[in-house]
Amino acid sequence: MKELSIKLSETTGKLQENNVGKRYTQKGKNLALKIFSYIVLVELGFIFLLPLLFMVSTSTKSLSDLLDSSVVWLPNGVYWDNFVVAYNNLNFAVTLKNSFMMAILPMIGQVLSCAIAGYGLGRYQFRGSKLIFALVLLCLIIPPQTIIISLYSLFSELEWINTYLPFVVPAFFGQGLRGALFMLIFTQFFKGLPKELDEAARIDGAGAMRVFMTVMLPLAKPAMFVVAMFSLVWNWNDNYMASFFVNTPEMRPLATQLDSMNGTFNMGGGVENGLNEAVMMAGCILVVLPLFIVYILGQRYLVEGVERTGLAGD
Repeated sequence: MKELSIKLSETTGKLQENNVGKRYTQKGKNLALKIFSYIVLVELGFIFLLPLLFMVSTSTKSLSDLLDSSVVWLPNGVYWDNFVVAYNNLNFAVTLKNSFMMAILPMIGQVLSCAIAGYGLGRYQFRGSKLIFALVLLCLIIPPQTIIISLYSLFSELEWINTYLPFVVPAFFGQGLRGALFMLIFTQFFKGLPKELDEAARIDGAGAMRVFMTVMLPLAKPAMFVVAMFSLVWNWNDNYMASFFVNTPEMRPLATQLDSMNGTFNMGGGVENGLNEAVMMAGCILVVLPLFIVYILGQRYLVEGVERTGLAGD
């Protein structure tokens, strides 16, 4: 009996040692995997941040730093006059107002109209619904360059050129920049909601519009925030449409005005200098600064919205 107990204890000890060894091996593998993941994420993050770092570094360089090949990332001193020159050449107060009008109003219109269209496509099956959905997909894949001449002719006949109307009115009818994509986002979201919500509301006597306004729309806040953020960013950065429909300097948004900042800059004192890369980078920072502030304030809601609308994948 003693020999048997000794053998059992030895076997138990070996099993415990093997379990401990396996546990440490698994921990080592997990640690190595985490280190590798962090290395990959840091490398990818650096690739995406490199243009931003270059923009910030260059925007603070003086003309002598730009001409000095030994100055790469850190300038000899911070030259804030680049931002003053960029502010003046951008006509920042006027173009900022135009950018807000051409981005925020279409954002509101696309959130409302695309939510209604997405609700209809996502919650109802009716004759022709598949055809309408196919047309939405067709609008998504058609490049805007192929219809820009037709749009310009239409808006010219309506006397909408050099106004905010070509950007605002289509947005309130489910179109505008990326309108079809926003419909699909809402359609995907409303399809994922339980059918019992509609049935319970209808039992209480609610009609289709009341169900949408009191039940569905409050639940669609994540999708609404995602669409609002995407619409704001894409309309803010859009230069292609604005360059066609806006021809006068007093109606230009920031993106179009930045594109026109070439040739010469008034560097102060009545002296005209050639193209200054530092001023251009300072102008880029001024253009993206409002969007950066919006992202900092709403990035938590954006991530939550992307997860709940299914854009992040399964």
